[in-house]
Amino acid sequence: ARLARPYPSTPDGTPVWAADLPQVTLEHLLVRPVRLLPLAVDGELRPSAGGSRLTLRLHELYGRVADAGPATVDVELVHRQTGVPGMRRTAAFAAERRGETWTAEVLLDLASLDTAVWDIRLRLLFEDGTARDSTAHAVAGPGLLRRTVVPSRRRGVLLVQPYATQAGNLSVRLAPGVRGVAGVAKRRLTRLLRSARGAGGR
Repeated sequence: ARLARPYPSTPDGTPVWAADLPQVTLEHLLVRPVRLLPLAVDGELRPSAGGSRLTLRLHELYGRVADAGPATVDVELVHRQTGVPGMRRTAAFAAERRGETWTAEVLLDLASLDTAVWDIRLRLLFEDGTARDSTAHAVAGPGLLRRTVVPSRRRGVLLVQPYATQAGNLSVRLAPGVRGVAGVAKRRLTRLLRSARGAGGR
């Protein structure tokens, strides 16, 4: 679970659910163990031939994250159907905006994985010894969450599509290159034909 931003508080620093609902307090977040906090981590996956870059951004939560001291993050790609891990990477967190966000980046060789849907799971490690299992919230934006064709020594080409699950978590779908590209081309052609028919009927 994650608590989405923003994180409002009253003038005396008491966490609240919303600025217009100051009577609904979240004071328990100030004392709950870090391993149980609803920490928010944003994830951006940019597929590329030289390695797909995964950028993770950890957000502060009422001072608790800074107090614990973000250290590293273990990234694991898990096969959706079998639950078997296919890849693990570790990266160090660096302060991006002091007291607000920390970022970490890893390069993923997605072409080495089987064609399937892979879920991205995280383990956040802190300087105080705390470990927190989490997922990454899929960030939308230019160049994100779209299909990309990347070279693959195993398949010639590989179709990579980062996407948001129903829960908003970042996952990635890998499809065989030739069939995947052909499928995308077929769908685009179908849309063009429908558009042309619609224009012709007017």
